[in-house]
Amino acid sequence: MSMKDRLVDQAKKLASSGRVVRVVSNDRVMRLATGVMDAKNRLRAAGERAAEAWDILLNGHALPNIDPALDDEAGVHGATPARAASPRPAAAAAGGAGLSTVEEAASASPERAAARAHVNGVGANGAGANGAGTYVAAAAEQKLATQMAARTSLSRIGGRDVFEKAYKFMTADNARAMGVYPFFRPLDFNNGPEAQLEGRTVTMLGSNNYLGLTTHPKVREAARNAIDKYGTSMTGSRLVNGSMRLHNELEEKLAAYHGKEAGLVFTTGYQVNIATISALLSNKRSVAMIDKDDHASIYDGVRLAQASGARMVRYKHSDPAALDSALSEIADTEGALVITDGVFSAQGEIASLPGIVEVVKKHKARLLVDDAHALGVIGPGGRGTAAHFGLGKEVDLIGGTFSKSLASIGGWLVGERKVLDYIQHFAYSFLFAASAAPPCVAAAMAALDVMQEEPWRQEKLRENFTYMRTELQRLGFELGKTETAVIPIYIRDDLKTVMMWKSLLDDYALYVNPFITPGVPPKQQVLRTSYMATHERKHLDHALEAFEKVGKKFGVI
Repeated sequence: MSMKDRLVDQAKKLASSGRVVRVVSNDRVMRLATGVMDAKNRLRAAGERAAEAWDILLNGHALPNIDPALDDEAGVHGATPARAASPRPAAAAAGGAGLSTVEEAASASPERAAARAHVNGVGANGAGANGAGTYVAAAAEQKLATQMAARTSLSRIGGRDVFEKAYKFMTADNARAMGVYPFFRPLDFNNGPEAQLEGRTVTMLGSNNYLGLTTHPKVREAARNAIDKYGTSMTGSRLVNGSMRLHNELEEKLAAYHGKEAGLVFTTGYQVNIATISALLSNKRSVAMIDKDDHASIYDGVRLAQASGARMVRYKHSDPAALDSALSEIADTEGALVITDGVFSAQGEIASLPGIVEVVKKHKARLLVDDAHALGVIGPGGRGTAAHFGLGKEVDLIGGTFSKSLASIGGWLVGERKVLDYIQHFAYSFLFAASAAPPCVAAAMAALDVMQEEPWRQEKLRENFTYMRTELQRLGFELGKTETAVIPIYIRDDLKTVMMWKSLLDDYALYVNPFITPGVPPKQQVLRTSYMATHERKHLDHALEAFEKVGKKFGVI
């Protein structure tokens, strides 16, 4: 063996050691590298902000909107005043595609970058580090790191061509080429607890198929029969030619299931919040009172309402006292709609609904609960958050999606008939959207029936996620306040989160979802796992073995 080969072999062994992995993913190193690499862009961005501020002083123009969901404390009722903070990583700024500082520290030294290339299993052709290929990959990582840091300012690029920023966005392309891009991975098929990804069978811990009904014979048969009878689409909105008896039948079943007067079926779950919030909060005397950690669809519905003059007020996450304080400050002439997730999709935490209901009643406000991740998971018969607390009659509106426990695509809302009648006549995103397709509606209706006919599914689901929560905590992982089928494993570091995701998938055929900035606030990065009634103990024990080995390798446990 030549001297060069021996040196390369020793470098490989060193790079794969747990100590090196922990050092190269150090958050302080990433912040330092980010600040140095993006200094020019930050100065330019600062100049642009100064110019905007001067323009506002002269002309009174409004500041551009900032996504409040990514602002951890500012503008939140009940939040602790923020102390002087260290500079945020570049990844925390807007302007990306969900990918963050995967390789930001690569430029710290060529040796460290080379070590990273080996850890990620990337060579000159993206197929494994060896020899000179390792250093080619290291150079590619340095380039990727620079681009990722530069995206701090990417979204601010403007001019005659609105596509300019798109042409300069190279981060995702380079990450794909290097094999470290965790998003939009096409599955060959997904049958529930297992899926096939690029010809390889993987254990699926990244699906919202909580009750395992997407492949249930009755659900499949209902979809097939609907296609045979009605075709594949209504090719029109509910307002004109898109309503059919099948829609009305499901609406009646959903209303009866929740003990409400009426139901309304939408084309997507996202559309439920956009339509409902914008229709109800349609003037300057309306206030959207939302939990800081509410789903993006709620934020988007509020933004539409703001275009009509409504105000948005955020309260501290799942804090009835903060909500009480916020509602105390609205004017007597204003009406408030309080909106909260029932189960928060990233944390798996159940909303503090008893306290929230008490405060809402005290201030004569109205309450909308998004039960997307609660239906089929909690409450008697899987009826969700309000039923879980015995508060079904106290919640004004309950909405959700077909795309989780109901094994389909679409959305639903239940409440008073007059309120739903108003929404379907005044929500543009409902009025002018094509109606839910017959096979989707039929599949959801069959899933709702099966959910009630086979209560063992909810019991098995609870058994599975309770087992995983207990065992992951025993291993030493931080899980937050999860009480449901969504179990987040807190990593609190972008690079380490993606590297662990890659190791779990490549080395153990375990599919999980990495949540990194800007999709989550800084220091809230997680590997999000979710569980199904159809997971067998062998799937869960395999996952626990993988989590233990990878967690130790990266110094998380």
